[in-house]
Amino acid sequence: MICVILKDFPATNSLGSAVIFRRLVVIALVGGLIGGAAVSLIQWWQVIPIIAQAEQLENLKAKTTLTVSQEYHEGNPSQGNSWRPQEDLERTVYMILSNILTAFGFALVLAVSMVGAALKFGKKAKANVAIGVMWGLGGFVTFFVAPSVGIAPQLPGVTSVALEFRQWWWAGAVICSGVGLYLTYVLKAPWKWSLLVGLLIAPHIYGAPQVQNPYQGFPSLVAVQLSKMSKDFFLATGLSSLVLWLVLGIFCALAVKRYIDIEN
Repeated sequence: MICVILKDFPATNSLGSAVIFRRLVVIALVGGLIGGAAVSLIQWWQVIPIIAQAEQLENLKAKTTLTVSQEYHEGNPSQGNSWRPQEDLERTVYMILSNILTAFGFALVLAVSMVGAALKFGKKAKANVAIGVMWGLGGFVTFFVAPSVGIAPQLPGVTSVALEFRQWWWAGAVICSGVGLYLTYVLKAPWKWSLLVGLLIAPHIYGAPQVQNPYQGFPSLVAVQLSKMSKDFFLATGLSSLVLWLVLGIFCALAVKRYIDIEN
């Protein structure tokens, strides 16, 4: 068993800090590979078929919309020739790579948060599957549930607010929910629950950027079909995100317990 014993926060001990950092990165890399593979399998089974169907329906947009789009691309050749991966194998490879990199980042956040809570706040609960599930659910709520209440995952071709506005609001919702859940975990004061509720609802009080008619430009029958597909897409992406976070939470909890033994 590899054991690291520290008497203070890692930043105060250069040797211990370097050792812990390297092991956290390794844990995140392995967790990213496992989590990325798991979520890719779920997406291939549930998410990709819905996206492919939505891309086919995207071609049925109103003729005026298509005409305007064609004229715009003719006047801006660089826009019409933008690169995108080919179907089947190339697209699948890029999907898996993207999922692994994303899972690596999330695993690193989880592992660092676990160690930080143990070192700084004495949260040294025995790591097991239940603890991993708790951390995984916290990540799921932070990165999917909380922002999806305001901005749900959207299908290709659906009209939405400018990307930068959605990104800023999404980041705010993630930060508020993540900070609220983490403080609720590490603090003992009774007012922490009020703080959590306030942080969770703050982004929604501000309001997420929305469009009045996300299916504008589609024939009515196609719009109805897309509306139903959007609900299926939300459930499918939610399932893939839940699987990812549960896998990462359980793996990181057990790996941190196994390879980073922290004592005050």
